[in-house]
Amino acid sequence: MADYLILEDDPLVIKILRHLISLNEGDTLKSASSRQELTDILAAGPAITAALADLDVPDAPNGEAVDDLLQAGVPTLILTGSNEEETRRRWLSKGAVDYVTKDGRYWYPYAVRMLKQLHLNSQRKILLIEDSAVSMMEMRTMLELHQYSVLEAYSSEEALEILAVTPDIHLMVVDHQLPGMNGLELVQTIRYQYPDQLLAIIGVSGVEGCRTQLTLDFIRSGADDFLAKPFNLQEFIYRVNNNTQTVDAHIQLRDQAEKDFLTDLYNRRHFITRSKCIVDQAEISPVSLATLDIDFFKKVNDNFGHHAGDLVLQAVADAMKNLLKPLLIARTGGEEFSILMPGRNSGEAFQLMDALRQRIADLKIDVEDGDILSVTVSIGICTAEHSDLSSLMNNADEALYRAKLNGRNEVVAVSQ
Repeated sequence: MADYLILEDDPLVIKILRHLISLNEGDTLKSASSRQELTDILAAGPAITAALADLDVPDAPNGEAVDDLLQAGVPTLILTGSNEEETRRRWLSKGAVDYVTKDGRYWYPYAVRMLKQLHLNSQRKILLIEDSAVSMMEMRTMLELHQYSVLEAYSSEEALEILAVTPDIHLMVVDHQLPGMNGLELVQTIRYQYPDQLLAIIGVSGVEGCRTQLTLDFIRSGADDFLAKPFNLQEFIYRVNNNTQTVDAHIQLRDQAEKDFLTDLYNRRHFITRSKCIVDQAEISPVSLATLDIDFFKKVNDNFGHHAGDLVLQAVADAMKNLLKPLLIARTGGEEFSILMPGRNSGEAFQLMDALRQRIADLKIDVEDGDILSVTVSIGICTAEHSDLSSLMNNADEALYRAKLNGRNEVVAVSQ
């Protein structure tokens, strides 16, 4: 959830910005047209996630209200009619995230995009690999101003150790001159060891006289971008932002290919691909696989409509995510789900699935129009010491069929 703020006294600009800012569920958007209104909003809470602020409002013509935002620790983008370079430099030096002028229609969507990115940046991890303490501090300060979560490494070896235990790093900034393995070798190693990881890499270097060659070498090694030192920190953050947005776009495309749009669980194709890799690993034993089916689901659709059926599917999926995370879970059919449980024996798998069965039975699902539904599920489990995925899935399906024959709302486990 995010709480955004617009500080602006022009009703037309406020209208434009409100139109452009699309809010997710739970987000809020407040506006203040004066310093006094801003003071009241800051005092009332909650904390503002990010703000778009004009420098000139009626009771604060010289940016006093923007100073209030910065002193309150609010990440603030200035959106103003003044395009004076000295004014821009002064506010950026004070800690404004960016300085955008109102001299073209393009800048409004850009400002809104940056506003929302400040909220998303708090969920993005960036790893800096740099042996200069001064350069490290400058980059870290700029990145944290833009709300990124920053990790530091002073050598390639340290960076590889961090990457091995932190798989959700979004972007890396790699200096060329590092102790031991240099930056080019580090980029090559990362692209070889993590070929499928969605990770942007920006190479940087202070080596004089060979910028063109280093740019080519970094790009050929697998980097996405390159900057020669000393670089302008505003250019640095723009390149970081562009690269993180590209990674986000790739993640979104991957999720669309791998996930079920309704439940946000993995789809059947991804489940089978991932499960096969896990099951084929000889060192993981035993492996349990469960198939779950919502009992009498057709009656929900027939009696209450398909929208109610969608809400039931989402509620069941949420219960699974809450109880079973971080297991591999997928919607593998209309009302059918599959769960892979590597390393769990038959007893452990049965206990976990029976707890899930009970949790789902206890759900009170509001399907709107005043209707509250309860549903049950039947679950079949197959556990094996050494098996292939096809056998596990077939035997789990047979166990599920037995649970249905036994009267439903039951867990049946088999071993092979």
